[in-house]
Amino acid sequence: MSFLLQCLPCFDSPAVLRINKAQFKILKLLGEGGFSYVYEVQASSNGAAYALKKIRCPFGAESVKVAMKEVYNYKEFHSPYIIRAVDSSVVQEEDGSKTVYILLPYFDSSLQDLINKNVIENTHMSEEEATRIFIGMCRGVQAMHRHHLGENTEADALLDTSSTNDNSTLSTTPPLDDDDEDHIELTELQDTVAFAHKDIKPANVMISKDGMPVLCDLGSCSKARVKVKTRSMAVALQELAAEHCTLPYRAPELLDVKTGSTIDEKIDIWSLGCTLYALMYGSSPFEREENISGGSITMAISNNKYSFPNDDDYIYSDKLKALVSMCLVVDPVERPSIEQVLAKALEVQG
Repeated sequence: MSFLLQCLPCFDSPAVLRINKAQFKILKLLGEGGFSYVYEVQASSNGAAYALKKIRCPFGAESVKVAMKEVYNYKEFHSPYIIRAVDSSVVQEEDGSKTVYILLPYFDSSLQDLINKNVIENTHMSEEEATRIFIGMCRGVQAMHRHHLGENTEADALLDTSSTNDNSTLSTTPPLDDDDEDHIELTELQDTVAFAHKDIKPANVMISKDGMPVLCDLGSCSKARVKVKTRSMAVALQELAAEHCTLPYRAPELLDVKTGSTIDEKIDIWSLGCTLYALMYGSSPFEREENISGGSITMAISNNKYSFPNDDDYIYSDKLKALVSMCLVVDPVERPSIEQVLAKALEVQG
């Protein structure tokens, strides 16, 4: 069936595939990147719309393991502010490689769509709306940063990537690498552990039909608090961040990873501040700085160089601006926790 997905652009009529026991009609390609593709699909049983993520795994067991970590993420968190998979499947291809399918809820729009609409129409999001959306995002991030282990016993099941030949359900999710565990510092309560999203930006926050923000694209999400023990590890983390963390929303500690440092969940706090700024002014603060000064985004982030427009068209309180600045602290040790940010956001909301 996956062959139909690969050839989808050539078909005038919708292709059809089966995910476990359900059949879906493929309507259109929504996006692609690397070895993954996202399609809008329609359930044959009731016509309901879904998003289907297809991840090709051409490099054997290791690439399957990476894809299944993403499946794990989509199943692990129980929050209305974090997207959750409907189903998943692992398919053995004719050439021996595997393809992972993740069936997800379909959303009509993202925060980036709202921002683009405001820019085109020369309008601005109200402070009330921006604050409401930001609070919802914070609640989703809090569910990751203070994740309670043991909520999902199915997520502890192992995937045997060497012998999977048929469709596998969402329960076949692997644990994190043992190597990853060696670098995780668990300083929370025994039954909680910090996860970080690692790529928060307007395009990765969907808007539900009732206007609620929902964090999506959990491909970069993993356990936080990584001790950088060697120079080679620092280089690897920096390269990984460059590949998976969008630059205008990337925390400064990811631009130049230092040996001996700890990369933790505070990277999401920085991204939250950038995203709130984008809700207010249409772009990341450092994208705006680049447009104003002509310098590089990387230097602007490293030097924390940004400003708020003085234009009277933007009517935002000093409290809301202070909330942005609260998140954009270069030193992650001094950067606030998600609880502190959420408390300040609720104070702004009044």
